Formats: sequence, structure tokens, C-alpha cells
Amino acid sequence: MRQKLIPFIVAVALVFTGAFGASLLTAGPTFAAKTTPATAKNTAVPAVPRTIPDLIPYHKFDPPKSKAFDMKNLTISGDMRVRPEFRSQGGFNVGKNPVTQANGSQKFQRQNNGSTFFTQQLIRLGFNYDISPDVVFFMQPQVSHNWGTVDSDPGSGGINPNGTGSDLFLRQGFMLVRNFLAPNLSMKAGRQLVVWGNHRIFGHFDWNNVGFAFDGVTLRYNHAKVPVELGWLRVAEGNCAGSAGGCGVGTPSADTYDGDIWFMRLPMKLAGIAFEPAWIWEDGGASGALGNGAIGVGSSPPGGQMQNQSRHTVGARVATKKGIVDVTGEGYWQFGSLGPSSVTGGNRNERINALAMHLDAGVTLPVPMQPRIGAEINYASGDGSCNAAGGAKCGGTFSQLFPTNHIQWGYMDRMSWQNMFTYAGSLQLRPTKESHFEITGMIMRLANEADNWYGANQAVFKTTPAGNKEKSLGGEIDVVYTLFFQGNRVGWQVGYGHFFAGDYLTKNDVGGATQDQNWGYTNLWINF
Repeated sequence: MRQKLIPFIVAVALVFTGAFGASLLTAGPTFAAKTTPATAKNTAVPAVPRTIPDLIPYHKFDPPKSKAFDMKNLTISGDMRVRPEFRSQGGFNVGKNPVTQANGSQKFQRQNNGSTFFTQQLIRLGFNYDISPDVVFFMQPQVSHNWGTVDSDPGSGGINPNGTGSDLFLRQGFMLVRNFLAPNLSMKAGRQLVVWGNHRIFGHFDWNNVGFAFDGVTLRYNHAKVPVELGWLRVAEGNCAGSAGGCGVGTPSADTYDGDIWFMRLPMKLAGIAFEPAWIWEDGGASGALGNGAIGVGSSPPGGQMQNQSRHTVGARVATKKGIVDVTGEGYWQFGSLGPSSVTGGNRNERINALAMHLDAGVTLPVPMQPRIGAEINYASGDGSCNAAGGAKCGGTFSQLFPTNHIQWGYMDRMSWQNMFTYAGSLQLRPTKESHFEITGMIMRLANEADNWYGANQAVFKTTPAGNKEKSLGGEIDVVYTLFFQGNRVGWQVGYGHFFAGDYLTKNDVGGATQDQNWGYTNLWINF
């Protein structure tokens, strides 16, 4: 009986819908007058094609205008930077990968990588519009360019270091809603920066000509004592071939090659001490479907994050300054599972167990030029199976996320927070109130002599030869001078670094061609 009633009910519904639709057609002006969102007098609102309030309708000929726009609510910011940079013997005159010798041992072969010189430029404009005290629209396009490259040909030498595919791209673009659903709760949705503490886990990476930005949603609850930050960031999307338009075709499943980061952070202050515990979960990685993506093999920036992983990172940053003494400590433990990069979603059979720590302290003397004398120590675990023969067996190698590495482990960018043990001393001065001088010396070693040497982009800088017994990578000295002028709207900086090759290079070099490395730059930056 129920089955016989179904066609009857459907027919009645169709007739009723047709009659109701005809009445709507005859009442065209009334239908057109409906507005969104619905009011108490008009609750039967038809589907909204744009899924947003139609306050500014699409135009048929003339462009749309907003009566709500007020020039007083618009602010514009900008940056421009030009930086020439040189480096000698970028690979220390040996190859990246070792070669097996006649006696079965592995050594680095001689490779003439000479000197390089290039100039990078970036331009940013930020448009901030306060729709209301609690609603903000922000957009920041950026042009990143290497002097002398052909813009229309990425193969001519690369348009920019991170390969965005175009000189012009969106650095940031988000909506910020304060008091979202509840007092003191703010939501930021869209492309945005994520910067934590001293940039060791998340940073803007502004040294790079592109930098780091993230697509996602972040929340912050501004509690008076314990603020809470939550976020979801999508760092790889496997279902969309382009940057816009339709998605979900040509891929085997909805989450193939997707990369997501979920986090919670509590940036609080207790008795003058900054205490910032955090939990981060990486499901997949930034490499997406592009290449291998493992830490040990075929890593490609940004981040060198693995595809096939479920990695949890828990830890905290602690910092304080009492009188002339300042101390900062930061440490994290990683656990979870990972698998071969050629498989996604399953087969995560390798257990993750990795550690990283940082500790620095300094004394600022109350004398002219305010000299600060500092010392620091850094460690990140390695895994002896994480090399060219190890595949995805990198569970013991700490995986850094998206830091500003350039300011952390030597300005020459020869080190990241992966399989490393370093210690350093520094002297910083303020010759004038508009200038800053710094000299730093750092000793660099491997934490595990069988794991690889990872550069600042977290990719493998040198694949460790089989049977290597040497941990000493070498030492680095950096000297940097910065001058601000024109009301701090212009900054000029000059820097030089020298890297002394250690036993890891010299004793694994088959031809005795290992050389020290020199690096330098000058940087001019204006902002408003």
C-alpha cells in the first residue's frame, strides 16, 4: 500500500510546485523585490547563487558601486626590497651524492660549483579595509622577481625560489571577524601568515623572496590569563590541479595527496615568563603529489614535509628577561606514524619518535652601545636509516615545519633543525639608536652520523656516504650590520659569512677538493 502511495504523493507535489511556480512567474516584480538576508516579512527566500548577501549585485554593464564604502576605513601598506647576494663554492666543490669507489667505500666526488651572484626583488602592497570595528578585509598581492629572468619562461632560471609559477601572486588575503559568535573570540579565514615565538616552528620566512603563507582558518580566544589559539591549515590539495575553479576530478579519492595541519596553542604569561605550550598534528604534508617528499629522499621546498604521515608535535617555548639577563628555551617531541611516499592514506607502518630542543641565554650590559653577550645550544634528532637507501624509514629524524630558518642556525642557510647539534656564541651592539651590529660564531655537527645533512630549506644538502664516521660539519662566522633611517622607513643591511669545512666534508672527499665557503649580501628595504 505504501509503495502505491509514493507515485501519487510525488504527482501531487509536482502539480502543486508547478502551480506555485506559475504564480511566482506572474508576480515577477514581487519576486525580484525579495532581499537577502530574509526578514520577518519574507522568510521564503529563494536559493542565493552567490551564497552571500547580495548587497552589491553583479552588473550588466556598469561596474558595481558600494554605498557602504568609506575612504576613511581604508589603509594601504607597502614593502619593497632589493638584495644582491653572492656565494662561493656553494657545494664546497663536492657533489651532493656520494659515489661508490672501487674498494666499496663511498666518497664525495669533485664537482666544480664555483661562485654565484644574483639579485632578488620583491614588492608588496597591503589593502586593509575596516568594514566595522569587528570586521576586517585584508589583501596583500606580491611581486617576487629575480633580475634577468624571463617572466614568461619558468625554465629560464626560475621565476622565484619557491616556484609559485608567476611573478605576481597573493601573499595574504583573509577576512578577520572579531567577537565571532562569542565575545573575545576572533576568526581569521583565508590566506594568512602564522608566526610563533622565535620562528622556529612557524615563521613568515621573509628572508626568502616569496616567504611562507597558509590557506586556512585560525581562531583566537583572548582570555585574560590563558589565551587559546586553534587552527586548520591546508598545505596541499590533491583534488585541484589549478589555483581556482572546479575541483574533485581526475583523482582517485577525496583525500589523496591532501596535506593538513591542525594545531592548538596557549600563548600565556605567568609571573613575567612567556609560556607557550602547543600541539600540532600533520596529516599528510606540503609536498602533496609533487615528487617524493620524504625527508631523506627527493625533498623539495617548502618544508620538505612528507606526504604519507600522521605526525604529532607537542612541546613549548619558554622565555623570560629579568634585569640584564634573558633566557629562552624551546623543545618538542614528535610521535605518530609514516609510510612510503608512493602510498597515501595507508601503510603508515614506521613509528615516529623524534626530539628537538633549543636553549639560549644572554646578558645585556648597561653601558654605551648596550652590548649583549649570548650563547646557545641546539639539538634535533636524526635517524641512521633516513638516507638514499632508507626510503621512508625516517621516524627518528625531527621534522621541522615552516620556520624562518635563516635567523636561527647561521645566516649562510647551511642548517635546519633536523639531525643537528650546534652551539654558538654571539655579540650584539647598538652603535647608535638607528643601527645594530652582530657577530656570531657557530660550531655545527650531525646528531646522527649516518643520517643526512639538511639545509635551511629542510631538503637534503648532502647525502651522507655509507659508513661515515664523522659528525663535524664545520664552523660558521657571520657579521651583519643594519642601519635604519628616514624615520625607520628605510633599512639598509650588509652581511658576510664564512663557513669552515669540517671533517664530514674533508675526510669523505675523494679528490681533496673541499673548500671553505664565502657568502655575502647587501639589502635595501623600504616600507610604509
